[in-house]
Amino acid sequence: MIHSYDDSADTERRLRYEAAEARDYDKFLRWTRDEAGYLGPTLELMQMTWHEFETLFRTVGRVYGIYEGEKPAGFYWIEERDPLLHLHGLILRRPFRGRGIGTTVLKMLEDRYRGEMDAIELGVHRNNVRAHALYQRLGYETVKVLDELGFYVMQKRLENRSTPSE
Repeated sequence: MIHSYDDSADTERRLRYEAAEARDYDKFLRWTRDEAGYLGPTLELMQMTWHEFETLFRTVGRVYGIYEGEKPAGFYWIEERDPLLHLHGLILRRPFRGRGIGTTVLKMLEDRYRGEMDAIELGVHRNNVRAHALYQRLGYETVKVLDELGFYVMQKRLENRSTPSE
């Protein structure tokens, strides 16, 4: 599945999202290992091997590549856990950071799931100060602190889903 999202605040940038195919997973896992330095120690604390993480990544939820034009900028990994959309990961490659792409992806997910899910939930490592500040700026609130893992669990409420008339 390919879909585009044109952020009205930046019409020069068109992002494209493509459902990951089998050939994409190794590349995305490599980016995860390279870009998320906290992952190794976190997996250790969770008593999870890299192989177990790879299996989860390949089998739980859905993964989408993020492309700016034809350039691969990163990916996001989501899982629908009714009534929440859980964002397992949003990884942007270094050259694409600080350019509003993360904001655009999050707004796209909010627009896409508003009316279907009650909230978007994500975890952010305490060392990822920049991402934590972005999430706060976009209205995400810390709902739980996992001190042993160094993670904040954050949520942003979406507009209420419509309920059937009685």
